[in-house]
Amino acid sequence: MGTTNKAWHEHNRMPRNPTFQQRVAWHVAHAAACGCRPMPAAIVEFLKQHGPRDGA
Repeated sequence: MGTTNKAWHEHNRMPRNPTFQQRVAWHVAHAAACGCRPMPAAIVEFLKQHGPRDGA
């Protein structure tokens, strides 16, 4: 795990009851901006199968 980008987290909250596509988009943006934790396995697997454009 890396460093938390507190400012990014304050301005980019995960929506309440997000759809899977919203979760994918949030985690892709999160990975680009913050290194505080790895992506969930389900998101990683989806991205391996479909690439970042299909879910984001």
